[in-house]
Amino acid sequence: MAKEQRRLVIYISGLYSGPNPSPGVGIARSLRAAYPNATLVGVDYSNRSSGLHWVDFDEIWLQRPWDELDLKEYATQIKRILKGGALWISGLDLETIWLADELAEHPNLLVPPVSALNQVKKPAIPACEGMPVKIPPFIPTSVSERDLYTFCRKHGWPVWVKGPWYQARLVRSWREVKAACAELAETWATSTLFLQKHIVGREESIAFAAYRGELLDAVYMEKRDITPEGKTWAGHISRVPSDLLDPLRSVIQHLEWTGGAELEMMRDGEGDLWLLEWNPRFPAWIHGSTIAGYNFPALLVERATGIPYVTSEPQSPEFTRVVLEVPARAEYPLPPLPEPHPGQSILILKHPSGMPTLAKRLRNTAASIIIKRTPDTIELVKKDDESDTALWNLIRVEIDRIDLKLSAKLDTPKWLFFESVAYFLFESMARASNQTTVPIVKAAYSVKTNPDARFLDLARQFGFLAETISQKEIDKAVSRGFTMEQIVLNGPGKWWPDGRRRRAPLHALFCDSIEEFENVLKVIQTDHPLSQIIGVRIRPPQIVSRFGIPVASFDAFRKLVQLVKILPSGYKLGIHFHIPSSEIGLQAWWRLFDSMLNWGKAIEAASGRKIQVIDIGGGFFPEDLQMEIQTRISHLRRSALRALPGLEEIILEPGKALTQPAMGLATRVLEMRRSVSGTTEVVVDGSIAELPDIWHYPHRVVWMRPEGSWKLLEQPGTSRIMGRLCMEGDILAENINVPREIRKGDILIFLDSGSYDRSMSYAFGRG
Repeated sequence: MAKEQRRLVIYISGLYSGPNPSPGVGIARSLRAAYPNATLVGVDYSNRSSGLHWVDFDEIWLQRPWDELDLKEYATQIKRILKGGALWISGLDLETIWLADELAEHPNLLVPPVSALNQVKKPAIPACEGMPVKIPPFIPTSVSERDLYTFCRKHGWPVWVKGPWYQARLVRSWREVKAACAELAETWATSTLFLQKHIVGREESIAFAAYRGELLDAVYMEKRDITPEGKTWAGHISRVPSDLLDPLRSVIQHLEWTGGAELEMMRDGEGDLWLLEWNPRFPAWIHGSTIAGYNFPALLVERATGIPYVTSEPQSPEFTRVVLEVPARAEYPLPPLPEPHPGQSILILKHPSGMPTLAKRLRNTAASIIIKRTPDTIELVKKDDESDTALWNLIRVEIDRIDLKLSAKLDTPKWLFFESVAYFLFESMARASNQTTVPIVKAAYSVKTNPDARFLDLARQFGFLAETISQKEIDKAVSRGFTMEQIVLNGPGKWWPDGRRRRAPLHALFCDSIEEFENVLKVIQTDHPLSQIIGVRIRPPQIVSRFGIPVASFDAFRKLVQLVKILPSGYKLGIHFHIPSSEIGLQAWWRLFDSMLNWGKAIEAASGRKIQVIDIGGGFFPEDLQMEIQTRISHLRRSALRALPGLEEIILEPGKALTQPAMGLATRVLEMRRSVSGTTEVVVDGSIAELPDIWHYPHRVVWMRPEGSWKLLEQPGTSRIMGRLCMEGDILAENINVPREIRKGDILIFLDSGSYDRSMSYAFGRG
């Protein structure tokens, strides 16, 4: 056996062993234990891969970086090595793809065939059909930005931005989505990115070895510790449950899989398994499996060669990593730390094996090298076509009304008010909430969202309350005809600027803190009726917020209950929460609503006082208000009344959902900058001073053609629109498709800007 082992030569690639390690070192450790006399050759493409210095490698075959390699000549050299009897185990995903295509199915090349790689490509992973796992909902970034943003709101923040091979970014806002997409597209030279729902749960994995469709063995690994990058640092190894193992064996047989693999999964709170990745190589923690008694690299080599390996006794079902210094090989001295510029040094240190460079090579090489994409099963966002189309048609009508003959004289940037759109939104909200059965539902227009008198007049016309956060906003509402009995007062600074205590009582007042609640109780006990409804804003424990009373604190909850007990019986007790659904997602918002009802029950039980009013602000996106909230008002009422039987009134606070589509900003093109590559930069006289909320959600952009027609600019594209300000961040649109016919002086209208864009705009750059 020793003589045979000395003839055994195994090439192992992927030697980086940093925070985001490749499996090469782990494979070498396992094979050295199994084949002590074999020749192990480490392969890598950067002298920064720390595994070059690992003691188990007898030889190192350090290649030039991928952008300097002659791929055809390199493939010829590898063929010669394989023909000489050596084996090759790849620890790099993209190298595996390239080898599978370039060298077909050479018996000594221990990687899966191209047909199998096609079936495990994320995000759809079609090979998993028939297995007891689910694929998280996803959507490609090639769809419109509004569809992407709808996906994020539907499934809730955070979401994942992922590339086709490596890297993923967990993002918590639309701005982060845009930044992550730009970063991954640049790093991996691809537009094939996708968003995927974030699954909350326990991280678990399956690792296995297979040869020509035969499953040699598999283990289950539960993560016990991870790095900041989410990589395994410690884990527990066990057998794969039969309900997973049997279908996995069938899938591997169907795929005719050769080599190692890892299935990365998440088990949610209901016990469901979600398959996130099917990596076509051994995981970096593979030696942890060997420690537990399952040496998969050795199993693979034995099956491929017929040479038995030396077995070793299991040491522990659990493993952990430690930081370990090893002597550097004198023939591969360590290079100095690169510092040409921050972006490049980070890229080099993060991917020292050159995978981003190989991604660029595969993109620019013959199409046969790139795995042909299988049809992705994409969960597109379900839309209420009727309401969505109705609103868009109204916006189209308003755009058609713009007098283009006056466009040359139009003083831009100029705000446009879409009257029929605003009327439609306010009227539909009033119709949905116009119910007289208890608890009644009242809409309260949020003045801060946009204090434009036209919106306030519509709110009063349709019987809305006015939700305010300051004395100045009360003055504005009163000036438009609202009575004090129609005003809701919220916020931490509601008595600013003059601290007035008006004699006429408000409809509702919600205290933002224990201290304010105490002060309000003192005032109303001196026969000064501030409001018909006295309530408190609740700070839910599952949400980070600066507002409201932190009811998860025992001391705060106890003090709140004590104060509720002394609220005079002539006042109605209310609770309030306001968390934007557009920031946490609709599913999370409904869960939060149920949570707030439970907190209301707890307050009732502890104080003996019935809650009669609940105010549920929400920062709703326009489509969400129409398709989700308005259609579920009956459900909302029933749920609230079931939890709080004494409930008489529900206050809904739609703000941006009513105003955002009802205004647009008309801007004029100042300059066109076209590059030889075909990309275009448009400079307009609008800016982030007029559109400060431009990066918080997608804004549609309309080009007004000089002859009188108009065109909605599509996304994604390769161009961008920049504002007039001398500021790096004054970019109004990126990755947008700008027609070459656009000229200086043309009008571009930024839609969906009637809420905080308008109310928070400022005069910067106007002199």
